[in-house]
Amino acid sequence: MAHRDVYRKIDFIYDQIKSFTARREGFDLRHVDWEKAGRRFATDSQTLTLNWPNRKTRSFVAVNHLCTAHANSGFVVLGHLQFDPGIDMEQIEIDMTLNGDIGVDRCWREHGRLWSASEFKQYLDDITREIEIHPDIAPDVDLGLQLPHEGALVRQDVQQYAHALVLRRMISRSDHRFYFVQDGDAGLSKAFTAVFAPEVRAGRVDVATVAFDKYQSNDIRESLYAQGRRDLRQDLGLTRHQLDSLPRFVYEEEVDREIAKRLTGHPIGAQYHWPYHSQSEPCRVVHLRTDRTVMPLERRARLMRLATLRSVDSYFHKIRSNIKAAERPVATPSGNGRLWDRHHLYKPEMMAKIIEIYRFHHNWMGTRKTKRTPAMKLGIAKGKIYERDLFGG
Repeated sequence: MAHRDVYRKIDFIYDQIKSFTARREGFDLRHVDWEKAGRRFATDSQTLTLNWPNRKTRSFVAVNHLCTAHANSGFVVLGHLQFDPGIDMEQIEIDMTLNGDIGVDRCWREHGRLWSASEFKQYLDDITREIEIHPDIAPDVDLGLQLPHEGALVRQDVQQYAHALVLRRMISRSDHRFYFVQDGDAGLSKAFTAVFAPEVRAGRVDVATVAFDKYQSNDIRESLYAQGRRDLRQDLGLTRHQLDSLPRFVYEEEVDREIAKRLTGHPIGAQYHWPYHSQSEPCRVVHLRTDRTVMPLERRARLMRLATLRSVDSYFHKIRSNIKAAERPVATPSGNGRLWDRHHLYKPEMMAKIIEIYRFHHNWMGTRKTKRTPAMKLGIAKGKIYERDLFGG
């Protein structure tokens, strides 16, 4: 198939799912019973790569994919790519020159949320400085060639604040207490605490960041998990069979009680090293950003236990595994330091549409083996959505 036909098909599917989600999700989640579904969310980001549009240079551009997932159901509430398809960077550069934006601090610029063409070119020069280009093809390579041809990259801090603002709008009609857990990115936690400042002051929102060793091998993860289970059995005075036989709510109460003992005398607002390793998040460190002296030890311990990114990290793993264009770039010995993949996209707008289509598929459709989709678990769908429902077949 010609790439134009593929793009037209993606555009058609994207328009259909946007129309569907506008009707079913809307701009808020007012129909969700948060008391029943759970009030905890996990926010993290992954780096997606796009190919340089010159196959001879074969470099890449990294864009940030920021997502928030509901912890209990796995429903991905928001997914934002660090890209605005409706803006042209060359035009931004012209506007900034005319209105004097270039000479002022970024926070005071009219176009402060976007990268200008010259800033993006400098970024490309930096990441390709060590790349070796064969002399035979060097005359044909334009190092000033920019990606994307259409659209502009959004600055990461602006993306984080905008993401938090949209999330606040979606749940603002509820008076429940919410808990937001994020990756240990200082900018992300600052965005959430600033956007939800009124709710934080009222005690209706808690924010925590989580850091763990993401690069451990499976063997080490299993070893740490086994050690964590041994430590827990020793602390609780239980045998392996007794610990494994505990009902879930009893197990959680016992862990919370033990953590509350350990938190006695722990400085308010200080990082806490979780003592019982899990396979998915070994060596976990929790930083409760909204910690305060009036918070009971039992609640502080419960928040420490619930601080996990499993729901959003699981979704990111599915994206890497199921979307060829989202695979990590690979450097080959003959690549002379270049990172390029034939499955990666040259048109950033297509990446934004593909990941939105996948978000819909994850939330509402699932696979053949899926019995209850995340939308069903969240309580906003009674059954799975099939292709015939989406396309009217």
